[in-house]
Amino acid sequence: MTLRKLLMASAAIVSLTATMSSAEAAQPYASLFGGASILQDQPLSGKSYTRTTTSLAFASDRTVDTSFKTGFVLGGNAGIEWGNGLRTEVELAFRQNSSKNHAHLITHYSYGSQATGGHAVLLDSQSNEVPANMRLRAWSLMANAWYDFDLGLPITPYVGGGIGMAMVKVSGKLGRTENADTVTTTTTGEGSTVTHLHTHPRTTTFKNLFEKNDTVFAWQLGVGASMPITDSVKAFVDYRYFSANDAHLKLEPGFHGGDVNADFNSHSVLVGLRFNF
Repeated sequence: MTLRKLLMASAAIVSLTATMSSAEAAQPYASLFGGASILQDQPLSGKSYTRTTTSLAFASDRTVDTSFKTGFVLGGNAGIEWGNGLRTEVELAFRQNSSKNHAHLITHYSYGSQATGGHAVLLDSQSNEVPANMRLRAWSLMANAWYDFDLGLPITPYVGGGIGMAMVKVSGKLGRTENADTVTTTTTGEGSTVTHLHTHPRTTTFKNLFEKNDTVFAWQLGVGASMPITDSVKAFVDYRYFSANDAHLKLEPGFHGGDVNADFNSHSVLVGLRFNF
């Protein structure tokens, strides 16, 4: 979905709700919110290296599978309460999650013969546990619609969701432990010779990840409740599921700049304040 289509959809929502409510009932508002973001476990995967000759095509595919710590969400919005329970708004938010200390790195090496149409034949497969210090971030611009249920109670529950665009970025470092060095020493004494093997692991090196971003379609669904503090201020808490899929990113300079795909799917618990004007 392009930005033009998003704006057209937002305008259509506003136009529809405007016909359903009187101008006197409409009331503008703005909100600020923050909370916790729990990112679903996911692999970052893609083709990391390709090389083609006149007769052969070589390729390697790499997957980085890691868990992410609980992150945070910060954002705000501006919208209109239409007087019939419906609210429409435009929202800007930022989400960030950091990886745990280790990642599962899997690499498949293959080649294909140009004479047979490049049919891939697996050469080798490696699986390693490597240190990781990665960050996955998303900036989102959403058009939301919420419906407030007036039950005559101090607390007003609501449900809704939205569509929009998200710019997703991966950055940080990914470790690589080199093969260990083995040193052989020989001790001679009392008529016998003893051979000793000493293993000295090399220092783990880190590769900086490319900070490339990609803008993709995003959507969210949520449910929550608000409670008035004053005549013009409400406090609210809600749960949201946010999804931005198939962002094409970069993995690591040492992987020849290969593209990888990443999804940003998160569960968020938010608290905030809504100000009516």
